[in-house]
Amino acid sequence: MDNARRWPAQARFFYGWIIVAAAFAIAAVASGVTYAFPVFFAPLSRTFGRNRAEISLVFSICIFIWFSMGLFAGILADRFGPRIVALTGCIFMASGLAVAASSSSIYALYGAYGAGVGVGGGLMYIPAISIVQRWFKRKRALASGLAICGTGFGALVFPPIALALTDLAGWRFTHLVFCACVVVVCGGASLALIADPGDIGQEPDGLGALPQSGTGSAASGLTLRDAVATRSFWQLYLASLLSSAAVYVTYVHLVPYSRDQGVSLDASVALISVLGASSVCGRFVLGGIADRIGRRRALSCMFAGLSLTMTWWLLAPATSTTLLIYAVAFGALNGGYISVLPALTMELFGGRWIGSVIGALYTSWGIGGLCGPTFAGAIFDLRHSYFYAILAGAAAMGCAAISCSSIRTPEISY
Repeated sequence: MDNARRWPAQARFFYGWIIVAAAFAIAAVASGVTYAFPVFFAPLSRTFGRNRAEISLVFSICIFIWFSMGLFAGILADRFGPRIVALTGCIFMASGLAVAASSSSIYALYGAYGAGVGVGGGLMYIPAISIVQRWFKRKRALASGLAICGTGFGALVFPPIALALTDLAGWRFTHLVFCACVVVVCGGASLALIADPGDIGQEPDGLGALPQSGTGSAASGLTLRDAVATRSFWQLYLASLLSSAAVYVTYVHLVPYSRDQGVSLDASVALISVLGASSVCGRFVLGGIADRIGRRRALSCMFAGLSLTMTWWLLAPATSTTLLIYAVAFGALNGGYISVLPALTMELFGGRWIGSVIGALYTSWGIGGLCGPTFAGAIFDLRHSYFYAILAGAAAMGCAAISCSSIRTPEISY
């Protein structure tokens, strides 16, 4: 845990909101860089002469390693504090982007995104998002939603920036610009991370201050071993795995799908920005609603809604208007889902080892991110249609809703 300086017990400003802002900044840049990938689909295909499945695999490897690193990153953050872990991740991601910019083969790109961007993202994202849960109790879903809004903001801002820079100077130069953004923004935000409010004499939600001589406010909770021994963990894991595979089909293949339907490049790329903007709105609105109606119920409803939106994508006539409607609805529900998931994890398993538990849970996103987009790309290359990939995504979301609806609080006391 970081040896942060202690603040006066009478300090009125609650540092938890700085934690939220730092987590937002890290999520915005790290995720924005990654979710801008659809912009590079055509340039990378032309540069390396590869099909959609092979180009999709660049993103899939990155996401798989990103969230597979989550368990490792969570354990390190619980033991050594989030600051040093996030700074290490910043170095990895920046290096990966720099190497990607000079890649001469698709295999070098696999390595740059996997070993660089993927490892770096995992080392930054999981510690930053996890510690937000320790700083809040009553407003946990709201604070978590605000922090994770960074991913939606990044998805809103970075694709059009990537498109403009790529048109101006090429995809390699764009990666170098993104490298600089990671160093400046993520590096600075990582320095602001403090593991626990007790480290600076405060309590969750800023409700009071601990005596300066206190030993901290380490939260109670299940160990990682106890958490993974519960049925609830694996029900949540299954729901997360199925839903993430479907989510990444949308984020990777919505742009090429839209282009296949004759929608302009600018309008197609704008769909990713719309996903990001509506995701931000969903995190604000649905995160607060989940705090009131119950996070398990809310999450199950969001999965069911996402299944319905993918059914709309499958059956509605493919026009710029129908795809815009899809992006708005899917983005909002996905934003709510992402904001509620870590708060529900904290509710079920406690906060003492929250970094490790969330890291273990988020490995499901890695598997989903590896399988979903690659499967969709392979299906398209085989049948020249996304029909069965979208159908599978809608079914996966429905199964996620069923799995989540039966989750109960673990019987192990903590």
